[in-house]
Amino acid sequence: IGTGKNNIGIPVLEGLIKRMARDADITVFQLYTVNKGYRAEGFDLVETYSANPIVKTFIFLRQFRKYQKRRKFQAVHGFWAFPCGFFAVLAASVYRSRSVISLQGGDAISLPGLGYGQLQKWWKRKLVLWSLARVDELISPTRYLIDNLKKFGFRERNVNYIPLGVDSEMFSFVSKPLGKPVRFLHVGNFHPVKDHVTLLKTFQMICAVLPSHLTLIGEGVWESKIKSLAEQLHILDKITFEGLRPHEELPGIYHRSDVLIHTSLSEGHPIVVEEAMSCGVIVCGTSVGLLYDLPECCIAAPVGDFHTLSRKILELLSDPQRLDAIRSRARRWANENTMVKTAESIKHIYRLTAL
Repeated sequence: IGTGKNNIGIPVLEGLIKRMARDADITVFQLYTVNKGYRAEGFDLVETYSANPIVKTFIFLRQFRKYQKRRKFQAVHGFWAFPCGFFAVLAASVYRSRSVISLQGGDAISLPGLGYGQLQKWWKRKLVLWSLARVDELISPTRYLIDNLKKFGFRERNVNYIPLGVDSEMFSFVSKPLGKPVRFLHVGNFHPVKDHVTLLKTFQMICAVLPSHLTLIGEGVWESKIKSLAEQLHILDKITFEGLRPHEELPGIYHRSDVLIHTSLSEGHPIVVEEAMSCGVIVCGTSVGLLYDLPECCIAAPVGDFHTLSRKILELLSDPQRLDAIRSRARRWANENTMVKTAESIKHIYRLTAL
């Protein structure tokens, strides 16, 4: 919250907290630095950052104890199973509050080749599974994460499946014909887990058949590699790199796009997928996160399989009736899983009855 370029942090998380704060007294203990000049609206934001994890733990525990004496929290909610979920379970057990953990993505996967995921190291995996076994309420945005956790010994019990939800008024639906050229979009950090190799190879195969243009929104360490690969594939002239855009500009970008391509190696709940669905953009990509859970609302292919993905996308774009059916189902799902519903579902889990 209030971190990173333009205070962007994780916009959907900030939006959810602001909505929750309309009806509840919320204090956010943040393990990251808060940008100077950022002011939380409607909730308390307590920075507990230190570069040393042991020092960070002591700062958090001291701050939590201080605010607990004043507030007597009814629920302690950790976003990410580790370390926040671990802290939530410990703090709730000491102060006899209700513990809640929300899985986000990296806390339920292991990608050793990329050094990504909290389940890689045995001690983190032990702490994650220990926390999930003892938490009062577990929230997962997708079935994909739970199915993945089961591979590591997790035993499912009373999981609350609650998508993060988007602001449907901000990300409004716009009906439009396919552009000429077809306007493809990718929104995400330039990080290896997003698998831009599959993205670009998929787009290359589409370009060979159909006039197309791809817009990339994001930034990161892989930007130069992505541009180099695009040049090698002879598609650089068909791609626009727009950098990291303010969150409030995204609806307009979705409204100018036809197809979102999301080719990650793994995802918990790619909020860009839900934003695109809400705006009427067709979603295509690899079968992870929401694309794994909602095959009827999108086009999905196995991870890394750009041949199958490009073929499926071209088949869809040549079938207007099927395209409209998928767009309608996706829009219906997005409208049924908005940020408002997410907030109400979490408040119910907190057992805040008089709101």
